[in-house]
Amino acid sequence: MTALLSVPVAAQDAGWSFALSPYAWTPGLTSSAETAWGTVEVDKSIGDVLSDLDIAFMGAFEARNGRWSLIADLFYADLSQSRSTPLGILFSRAEIETEAKLLSGYAGYRVFESGQVAVDLMAGFRVNSVNLDLSLAPGLLTGQRFGMSETWVDPLIGGRARFDITDRWFATFFADIGGFRTGSDLTWQIFGSFGYQFNERWSVQGGWRYVAIEKTIDGRDVEIDLNGPLLGFTVRF
Repeated sequence: MTALLSVPVAAQDAGWSFALSPYAWTPGLTSSAETAWGTVEVDKSIGDVLSDLDIAFMGAFEARNGRWSLIADLFYADLSQSRSTPLGILFSRAEIETEAKLLSGYAGYRVFESGQVAVDLMAGFRVNSVNLDLSLAPGLLTGQRFGMSETWVDPLIGGRARFDITDRWFATFFADIGGFRTGSDLTWQIFGSFGYQFNERWSVQGGWRYVAIEKTIDGRDVEIDLNGPLLGFTVRF
């Protein structure tokens, strides 16, 4: 997550510096897809997602030179969700298999820095690749299956702030918004965390992240919300 990479206040030496942040994000998931019989929505708790998760990996990287920074953040998850159908007795069960790949890139500029606070403004993009496989088990009607898949790019604007609470403890906040109907109808995310700085090179953070995507895929309105705790560490070099 990009917010894991906030550089310590007053730590902007001349020349390039780099930071790598592997992290674990275990969000609950809400997926909804429009069908001819109504909207099918599946809500999964954090525990459900962990049990249904097939594969996931995630990590972030930042390169900084003075006030300027370049940031990349990658998230990938593949999971299945099943529930009683919300379409009455027409179908007995609904299952949505979701594969999501999100690659975000930002250029940031530090617009404010004091002894304990640093604020970056950012602009960039997010490459979204989403595959949804919706299956409706037979009820009064025969079973149905729909495959929806699309890759698109959203423009983004955002900001990040870091607050040094003590010499070791700090808080970080991050938000972005984008899409604006050029890709997604709307996409946004927020993140907040507390962290501990072991030394100039190593730190760890834990917090909460929420990502929302609204998009029309293959003529059907689709919404995906990812919402849950995140834990990661950062090494700078």
